[in-house]
Amino acid sequence: MIVCPHCNHVNPTGTLECQSCHTPLSADVVTSPSVDSATVLQAPVAKLLHQQSQTQIALPLEFARFRLGKANPRVPPDLDLAGFANAQIVSRVHAEIQQEGQTYYVEDMGSSNGTYINHTLLPQGNRHRLQAGDRIALGKGDLMTFIFQLTELGSD
Repeated sequence: MIVCPHCNHVNPTGTLECQSCHTPLSADVVTSPSVDSATVLQAPVAKLLHQQSQTQIALPLEFARFRLGKANPRVPPDLDLAGFANAQIVSRVHAEIQQEGQTYYVEDMGSSNGTYINHTLLPQGNRHRLQAGDRIALGKGDLMTFIFQLTELGSD
């Protein structure tokens, strides 16, 4: 994964230009935390599959909070969704995925159009424990939808 130094958009490994703001990228902006190899072999990899584009986004191996939204100076998102179709329904600070050990949670951060888990509105301030296969929709109508995936390292 390559994070754009200009807009913080998460781009697939090997991308030469940011998919969101078109800033040239180089291999030295690859961000992957250094993790003990024994830990890596045991830890599943969390991914989001964007349903509309079939884009797979690997979450960092270890993180406390991973914010979804659109670029803004107040709380820059870890995943800038401005470059995706239907981004107009996404708030600047829309939702956050939290990792506690090998458990993942999603929380709506006060978005205008809501966050839906498996077609059910997630009330602001409540966290939902994510399970593989959970459907995360940002806004109504499944216009911006992700499937939460957990895979063993080395499998796709």
